[in-house]
Amino acid sequence: MIASIGGEIALAVYVFLLVMAALSDGSNLRIPNWLTASLAAVFPAAALAFGHQVDWLSHFAAALAVFAGAAMFFALRLMGGGDVKLLAAVALWTGLHGVVPFLAVTAVIGGLMALVQLLLRRPMAQVTLLAVLHRLPAIAQRGSPIPYGIPIAAAGILMVPSFSFFT
Repeated sequence: MIASIGGEIALAVYVFLLVMAALSDGSNLRIPNWLTASLAAVFPAAALAFGHQVDWLSHFAAALAVFAGAAMFFALRLMGGGDVKLLAAVALWTGLHGVVPFLAVTAVIGGLMALVQLLLRRPMAQVTLLAVLHRLPAIAQRGSPIPYGIPIAAAGILMVPSFSFFT
């Protein structure tokens, strides 16, 4: 369980930054660098605040591996730069033991979000959205990208109980 008030504060900052990243990506398809940098910068303080032994190499290796893999998707124009950095920052928190489950949860949530986005692009859904909202949200417009920061942030929050420095 959480060992100190410092750990609780660090965890609250982690969740706050992920929520901010999701909101930013959802509203304007951008994840500011200061958010991902802050997320990465808070990790060492959070890990130390819990007072447990931390396998630093595991955490930094997870971040580096995810960054390298996601950078290839960026190079192929399949993923945005902010998404790459956010994935790597959350992978830093998960460590190697949690990175595969984190990526799997991200993929499932992202797939569900893509399905919802496709459903919102159907004519009947668009007529309903226009009747209710008097406009079409960006996510419902044809050709708009998926704000993948939302599934990344959701998966990052869901992974909190598995963080190695909680045990």
